[in-house]
Amino acid sequence: MNRTRFFVVLLLAIGSALTAINPGMAQGGSALAALILNGDFEGPFYTYGSGQVAEYWVPYDYNLGPSSPQYLRSTLYKHDGAASQQIWSDGVAWYAGIMQTTVLTSGPSGARIQAGYYYTVHVWTHSVYARIGSPVQDGKVQKRVGIHPSGGTNPQATAVVWTPWHGQDKVWVQINARVLASGSRLTVFIEAKDEKSGGQDQFYIDGVWLEQEGVRTPTPTRTVVPTVAPTPTATPAIETLSPLNVGGQPQGIGVFPDADCFFVANRAANTVTRLEGFFDWRQTKFPSGGQQPGNLVVDPDQCRMYVANVATNNIAVFNVCAGRQVGSVSLGDGHSPDGIAVLTTTNTIYVANAAANSVSAVSGDTLAVTTTISVGSRPGQIAVNPNTNKVYVTHRGDPPGVSGGVTVIDAIAQSVSKTIDLSATAVISAPEPYGIAVNPVINRVYVASNSGKLVIINGENDEVIRVVSPPVPGGLDAVAVNPASNNVFVSATVGNKVFVYDADMDQWTIYTLGVGPGTPRGICINPLTHHVLISNPSSGTVSVIRDFGFYQPFKVWLPIQLR
Repeated sequence: MNRTRFFVVLLLAIGSALTAINPGMAQGGSALAALILNGDFEGPFYTYGSGQVAEYWVPYDYNLGPSSPQYLRSTLYKHDGAASQQIWSDGVAWYAGIMQTTVLTSGPSGARIQAGYYYTVHVWTHSVYARIGSPVQDGKVQKRVGIHPSGGTNPQATAVVWTPWHGQDKVWVQINARVLASGSRLTVFIEAKDEKSGGQDQFYIDGVWLEQEGVRTPTPTRTVVPTVAPTPTATPAIETLSPLNVGGQPQGIGVFPDADCFFVANRAANTVTRLEGFFDWRQTKFPSGGQQPGNLVVDPDQCRMYVANVATNNIAVFNVCAGRQVGSVSLGDGHSPDGIAVLTTTNTIYVANAAANSVSAVSGDTLAVTTTISVGSRPGQIAVNPNTNKVYVTHRGDPPGVSGGVTVIDAIAQSVSKTIDLSATAVISAPEPYGIAVNPVINRVYVASNSGKLVIINGENDEVIRVVSPPVPGGLDAVAVNPASNNVFVSATVGNKVFVYDADMDQWTIYTLGVGPGTPRGICINPLTHHVLISNPSSGTVSVIRDFGFYQPFKVWLPIQLR
């Protein structure tokens, strides 16, 4: 899938203005119906694996069978309009669904979820067991609808209120779920279970809308004790899920968003772990193409992955679609490659050589080093902006603890255009920077420093906008930004913590997330599924975080071109 379309799908408006013009608005005719987006499935679909999922809906899979079902935009069976959401598999048992958390408000109408009111979600469903044209066999494909009363995103949570299972075959059935809201959001889950495949078993979803019932449930009178109002935060619920055991001192992480899979470099095992799934993640391991893999990057446009192997000073090249290594690039003895990034606009891979104080530029076409660029002492991580063709490299400097900065490389000229001083003597100081991330949508650069500062840089002029300290004082290491929510995730060097900075509100959120023991080393985000993965080397695990910031209605995203 072309990344232009991928990011346009992600960044289309959630806000009220675009909600009003979205052709995929939920049915129901009332303002309340607008709280569920694309509920009639007439709006856009985004690529998910080998199929498609309706925009604003998030797929999930319990992994009942050996492989996941396929999600499709279907025009074969639909209750109304031109399309529906299909989930199906051929000859394999499966148990999967889709979910959506309601927005806070429907815009000018002001409709919103209110705690203490009853709400009913109506869903049209259709299932086909065995194949189209086969006899009716009720009870084979079971489907149901659930609602979380406060917007939780785990369908296995005990708070979810589920309807009974419905097993009618080859007929449209409306399923209605009712819940008493306990917060300002609801999450709707629609799922089907096919425990014994009859062949080409299919599940269709169409016409999802929401209604409010009755009057507010009375609450007992209580004594009001004055309290200090909490600082408002724009970030909705963010949660840490169960860690994944991958072993081998996991380090850097890369993501192939279209295929919904992550890749983790296992430094001690000389392997790479491929992770796929939603709840029960599936793992496969393969050699890293060298020794002591530290960091890696995935280029979905070329279907490639590049792995930086520290001990053997090489970049191993893999075709991730074919599942095999296709090349290796030698960087020379004593380079100790660290950070790595790919600039898709020029098909160039950039590698920070920690021991050589340089950056190697590698052509993705010839798999050869085209130029070596001198940067500051002890370069660390690299980030790129495909909109501006800039490459950003952190360098920790010497002596440690008081030196460091960010080198900006012009990718067209292949030369340094600016060096941003962050040393202890700089006007704005944040010594020993390491982690770095770019949000190309708003052209901001985020730098995490071991001196305990998050540096925010304006990508237009590469000037520091501000420096902020984390909620808990201490060093910072890795950083990643979700362009769909504008939430910045930053790991602490001690305390097994990850902080979340809301770049829209310019403040830290209330979330300090616990992860595995030891210092987290890598952070990677899939903006399509909003999974945030954190590597924990000392425990051999990867922590999984869910970021649902994109549901905030007051964030209006405009379509842009991102290659």
